[in-house]
Amino acid sequence: MSRSSTTASSPPSDTKKSRTGRRSVLRRVLLWVSGLALLAILLAVGVFAVAYARIDVPEPNDFAEAQSSILYYADGETELARFTGGYDRESVPLSEVPEHVRYAMLSAEDRSFYENEGVSITGTARGAWRTLTGDGLQGGSTITQQYVKNYYLTADQTLQRKFNEIIIAIKIDNEFAKDEVLENYLNTIYFGRGAYGIQTASRAYFDKDVSELDVEEGAFLTGVTNAPSLFDPDYAEGNEERAAERVAYVLDGMVEEGWLDASEREGLGMPEVQEPQPSTAAQGVEGYVAQAAREELKDVLGVDDAEIDGGGLRVTTTIVQEHQEAALEAVELYRPTGEGTDDITVALTSVRPGDGAITAMYGGEDYQQTQLNAATDAQVQAGSLFKPVTLLAAVEEGVDTLQTFAGPTPMTFGDDGSLEVNNFRDLSFGVIDLRIALAESVNTIYVQLNEQIGPEATRQAAIDLGLPEDTPGLDTDLTNVLGTASPTLLQMTNAYATLAAEGERATPYLVARVGTVTGDTTYEAEPEVTQAVDRDAAVDVTDAMTYVVQQGSGMSAGDLGRPAAGKSGTSERNVSAWFDGFVPQLAAGVVMYKGDGTVPMQDVAGLDQVTGGTFPAQVWGEFMRLAMEGEDVEEFSPRVGTSGPTGTPAPSTPAPAPEPTTEPTTQEPTEPAETTSEEPTETSEEPTTTEPSPEPTSAEPSEPEPTTPAPAPTTPAPSSPDPSEGASPSPTG
Repeated sequence: MSRSSTTASSPPSDTKKSRTGRRSVLRRVLLWVSGLALLAILLAVGVFAVAYARIDVPEPNDFAEAQSSILYYADGETELARFTGGYDRESVPLSEVPEHVRYAMLSAEDRSFYENEGVSITGTARGAWRTLTGDGLQGGSTITQQYVKNYYLTADQTLQRKFNEIIIAIKIDNEFAKDEVLENYLNTIYFGRGAYGIQTASRAYFDKDVSELDVEEGAFLTGVTNAPSLFDPDYAEGNEERAAERVAYVLDGMVEEGWLDASEREGLGMPEVQEPQPSTAAQGVEGYVAQAAREELKDVLGVDDAEIDGGGLRVTTTIVQEHQEAALEAVELYRPTGEGTDDITVALTSVRPGDGAITAMYGGEDYQQTQLNAATDAQVQAGSLFKPVTLLAAVEEGVDTLQTFAGPTPMTFGDDGSLEVNNFRDLSFGVIDLRIALAESVNTIYVQLNEQIGPEATRQAAIDLGLPEDTPGLDTDLTNVLGTASPTLLQMTNAYATLAAEGERATPYLVARVGTVTGDTTYEAEPEVTQAVDRDAAVDVTDAMTYVVQQGSGMSAGDLGRPAAGKSGTSERNVSAWFDGFVPQLAAGVVMYKGDGTVPMQDVAGLDQVTGGTFPAQVWGEFMRLAMEGEDVEEFSPRVGTSGPTGTPAPSTPAPAPEPTTEPTTQEPTEPAETTSEEPTETSEEPTTTEPSPEPTSAEPSEPEPTTPAPAPTTPAPSSPDPSEGASPSPTG
């Protein structure tokens, strides 16, 4: 029994050997792991030492230029405008920055700034882990690291850039005093609104010098740097609430760090922030060009406002300086002045036929005062600018421009004769061809033509010329020939440019080239051109439009000293007045409207009514003379003809005898039947934020272009006296 007891208390020899073996393996593994860890540490130290020795603190980047994007005229050298958020960078010494503002910055961005060695090991490790796990390159940067990135490096999202940033930050921390780093940081960081540096940010948000900032304002400014697009109250909805939370975070941090008494903290919160002020690219006439270029940059390059304001883009526009100056001079010289003209808007634009380059843009007097670009955004009835569109559709169907029609007034149309159309001032015409009818803008003849080819053809021709299919009022009613549609000036000018280019339609563009501060080209425009309408038809319509300039309402434009074609247009009740035309090398358009685009321009500037043949034609003529000065004189291609019938078709309904008008000072002497399916479109009382788009309220937007010159000798004279549109306006400048 004692033997059994002894045997049970003694462990087997193989168990001892097993335990000893496991301990030996564990020791070897631990030794290997320790050795590898030590080797990794030594390797990391070696790599760091080599990198520290080889990576020098670079020269500061060209930050002054990088903060502004510059727009140039078409020559690529002359500055047109620049995007800076309204303020240039202005450095200030740290002594001018209040102490509470400095502490607010530390509370917002780097509370251990005066203790750390320029980098945050934990923050950098956390950011590196998020980067490696696919969350994108993350932050974790100290103030010193942010300063290095902004002042010495780029914002490239790479691990190599981040590694260089860490090395340089450590060197900067060893070579520069902390206050010097903080001063440089405060002068370089981006605060939003195009403001770089604490001084410009103070002006941008509070319109005061940095030395005058109070605690709340300092907390807001230093907090907004984290993400201006999220904390600027005027940038987006919901930002003010986020900004208030950010200000509280900064203020609470100041209390925690002992930089602000808790008693002072009570009652402090979100300060009142002023609305964004205009940038240097948001003033005057150039402001309209700059903002249109901004929108095109967003569409073409996909960049946002922050990159445009601070990305250092070098943008060459299509604006020709001589053309832009000609636009300003022509508008100044011939815009209406005097009684009833205070709220009249004038716009002008020009387009290169066959290319689409916008060479001039006058969208208003001052973008700072009115942000609606009347050249690109205002939608107003085109009036008789649509007669050449109908003529184009007719010629494409084989109608010859020599075909004749009788032009009595009024005339009735439709199966039941419910549509009544009048000519301007009840002027009746005998039998005349379509060219003379275009020069005299005879409504009844062109409605007959539209009835012959079908108004659907007119609508399609307008689209072929370049008008969007969803243009307000672009319908298939018989009166669409009278311009019940409401395009923008740029759209209508480009449509006429298609005629000037003998049927080649181009997409208008404003940005020709985009480059960087180093001269690299990142974008270059390629004109989009297509043969949209029949070449011979475009040539014949152009030939007919030369009659407008030679003997019609275009005579008010004066002699250009070169062949020109065009058409005036006046909408119902004179709420808009146009003149669009072209020479072979350039198309241009002018539009005028009053108020929000629904107010009649009657008894204005000494005229009973403003029509396209008055001020708009004069502005257009002066612009074309100035813009084309020194350019070669080119001829239009000769008329082709369709070999179609040139006789006079019988009217679809008898033409009743003219009835006297009861309202001699308006364009609508009789009450017409409603011929459009749409109700009148309400327009904004504030055209600076919405686009005026007045829709027709009746069927007869008649045309005010009969002029004193008689028709060509080979055509019958009008059957009644030919009154002028009123006294010819004199230059106003």
